[in-house]
Amino acid sequence: MRHHSRRLCRYHARLADIVAPRDGIGYGHPPTMMDRLPVRAAVGLTGAAAISLAARQVRALSSSGALAATVVGGSVVAGAEMRGGGMLLAFFTSSTLLGRLPAGDHLEQPRGRERDAVQVIANGGVAAILALGSLLPWERTRPLLTAGFGGALATATADTWATEIGSRSRARPRSILTRQPTAPGASGGVTADGLVASAVAAALIAGMASAQVASTSRRSSPRAIAIALGGFTGALVDSVLGATVQEVRFCDSCFVETEAQIHRCGTHTRVLRGVPWCDNDMVNAIATAAGATTAILIQLP
Repeated sequence: MRHHSRRLCRYHARLADIVAPRDGIGYGHPPTMMDRLPVRAAVGLTGAAAISLAARQVRALSSSGALAATVVGGSVVAGAEMRGGGMLLAFFTSSTLLGRLPAGDHLEQPRGRERDAVQVIANGGVAAILALGSLLPWERTRPLLTAGFGGALATATADTWATEIGSRSRARPRSILTRQPTAPGASGGVTADGLVASAVAAALIAGMASAQVASTSRRSSPRAIAIALGGFTGALVDSVLGATVQEVRFCDSCFVETEAQIHRCGTHTRVLRGVPWCDNDMVNAIATAAGATTAILIQLP
């Protein structure tokens, strides 16, 4: 009877790990989890398609953006399970709501408020790739890849929050490098409010990634710390790149700097500084990769 009870306890322990991994998202995909991959992929694609369609209806995504978001969302749920999908949804929902707060109309949006496919991939592509990579049967690299997934998503969230909240701050932004005043929303400009928002956003994603650990332990999960630091670092990298290599254009009709090739007045703009091919989307992709790399390095044993 005693041996039977022990076997039953071990069975329930293994079952608990499958339903709620001990160390947050993606911890250990044993064969039983791989068997469920087609189901997770189907659920992820269906859910992502429904959310993308709703976002398209409220003009948060363009047609191409909705298609890209479906692929990214389905990939994330397939690799990082429902918790990873919840993290992605938290990023998208919060970013959309913040972008529609009052006092944001003075910020120039070269492609409007609708995110297109390039923007979706620039912000979520690295996270999707790492989520799928965590499915590979390499036990030693799986925790690193899942930490990188969280770091990439935390970077995208932290950068967006910093931009949306910092641009609405009463304090004038200053260059992250020279500390000279810059225009609200200008690449490379930071504010105290934006930096605080960035840290809070990174901590939010990190907390969601390791919620199971936090609920059973009084100490912070090492993975949560890695993701939070990776997200905040990635957002800082985004600002540094924005102040150094990001392409900045100039409208000769309005005498203002812009990121758009055609200004809202209809004038074709010219490159003022920066690398011509390194636009905001490229900077976002590089920053998310930097955030992922930082989280992976911190997570290394």
